[in-house]
Amino acid sequence: MRRGVLAFLGAPEQATKVALAAERCGLTAVAVEPDLIIWAGEALDARRLPGGALVLGDIFSRSGATVQEPSDGWGSFIAIARWGDTVSVERAALTGMPIYWTPHSGGILCASHLDLIADLLPGQAIDWDFIGQALVYSNLRTDRTGLGSIRELLGGCRLAFDGRRAEVECLWSPWPHVAARNDEGVSELACMLERRIDACIRAWSQGRDGIVLELSGGLDSSIVAASLAGTGAGFSAINFVTPGADGDERHFACAVAARCGTELVEAMNDEGRIDLLAPPVHLHPRPAAYGVLGGIDAAFADAVAGGDRPIIGGIGGDNVFGFDSSIGPAVDAFAEFGFSRRTIHALRDVARAGGATIWEAARLLYRAQRAGPRQAWPRETSFCDAVAMPTMPFEHPWDAGAAEASRAKRKHVEAIRRILDFADRPDRWYGRDVIAPLLSQPVVELCLSIPSWSWFAGGRDRAIARAAFAKRLPAEVVWRRDKGRLESLCTAAFLRQRAGLRELLLGGRLAERGLLNRAAIAAYIDAADVVDNFDYFRLLEIADVERWVRAVETSSFFGPSSDQRRC
Repeated sequence: MRRGVLAFLGAPEQATKVALAAERCGLTAVAVEPDLIIWAGEALDARRLPGGALVLGDIFSRSGATVQEPSDGWGSFIAIARWGDTVSVERAALTGMPIYWTPHSGGILCASHLDLIADLLPGQAIDWDFIGQALVYSNLRTDRTGLGSIRELLGGCRLAFDGRRAEVECLWSPWPHVAARNDEGVSELACMLERRIDACIRAWSQGRDGIVLELSGGLDSSIVAASLAGTGAGFSAINFVTPGADGDERHFACAVAARCGTELVEAMNDEGRIDLLAPPVHLHPRPAAYGVLGGIDAAFADAVAGGDRPIIGGIGGDNVFGFDSSIGPAVDAFAEFGFSRRTIHALRDVARAGGATIWEAARLLYRAQRAGPRQAWPRETSFCDAVAMPTMPFEHPWDAGAAEASRAKRKHVEAIRRILDFADRPDRWYGRDVIAPLLSQPVVELCLSIPSWSWFAGGRDRAIARAAFAKRLPAEVVWRRDKGRLESLCTAAFLRQRAGLRELLLGGRLAERGLLNRAAIAAYIDAADVVDNFDYFRLLEIADVERWVRAVETSSFFGPSSDQRRC
């Protein structure tokens, strides 16, 4: 595994089996100390900072000066350091590579992928409390995983182990950046954002050859294309084409590729290659790959030769650029300025962006003021047994401070949390060098500081991002309002496999545990009336959880260890 990380914090005599697992997976030791051994794949940079921390992955300076400590930098890295008898493992904020940890043989075992530790942790139990959460709180990613003893070290957090006790501390939170509000005008903010994105993409692209840009033709990936071209990075682009017109964005992607002077490959995303029933190709500590995106994974594998080429895309743009289809930004403006000209302007802009009249927006503002802000993560119980479902979500470090934030800024942060849950899910990205530059820490921090209503200036969503790159992209891309959609593709896949989905869900482990509403599922699948009724997307979410549970129960995590199998 060329980008894998495996570490054991504890007495080295207990690490023999860990070392064998690392060797089997092609990892080499990059640090051997009395109570710490670290292995890494050959594709990961490993270096010591002047302050003593070992950094695996990409770390970039925040100030331009030499990075002395992990806190001086940003990027996608794991940093391991020592303070006296305590060893710490720190994960970069936001774009940090995943790392999971669990107590093992009197120490702490850390790994980037389950494959690395499958033989070390047999007899794992599925955390059914987590499964309930996964069913009703979509994209709510916390440190809990679907395997009882395994925790994720979330981005911006640090795990400290003193030989006896492990503690996790949150080092980065969005709320200080929300509080540091930036009241510059739209043109000034656009210039700041343009410079910030360019600087981050320049850092990511240096030393990377043969970059593949996933170019949808939407605003976000197009911004990445323009920035890559402007910074002189060598890259080609791929666009996923659907048979239906709703997902065919070739016109926009071609226009961007031509403007940026790069090659564009068109890859067919065929619903016939979507398997909604098969077990996941790669096993993650929690349900990961969406079955409905399998056609994109297959198209990418066909179109892109060479498994080592870096992948870059516009993932997270909507989330980071303050896209909000609610009345929230106008509510924020009213809370800040009261009944004033600025509030009226914000209300008008939000109404225009949403295709509503100012009077309709005013009514929504009044209702929102009376209702007050939503307190918890949205809970969805459709097709589940509501009585069996949890009523409170698991805690997350960013919960602290949310109550003091405005309505729209809470939603802004929630949107960023949602996209972070997606960042390592697609099968085509597994074990690959994947870059999400719009989720770069400096970009996110700037965007969090921008008032919610400023993102809608002039009646356009993501107005500041549009203004930032308006001169560098085709007008039909910068100012487009619509988005490519996958409904026709997904509908065809669902209808073709609905009989198998019926069996998967009604005869599966979730139903057996009493977590599903079998009657509602059967009635919907048997009717199969999907004209303007997209509830099957909800069924496919549940099916993804079912597929994951079955995959875990047939994996080595539920079986004997490799030593026991040899006996």
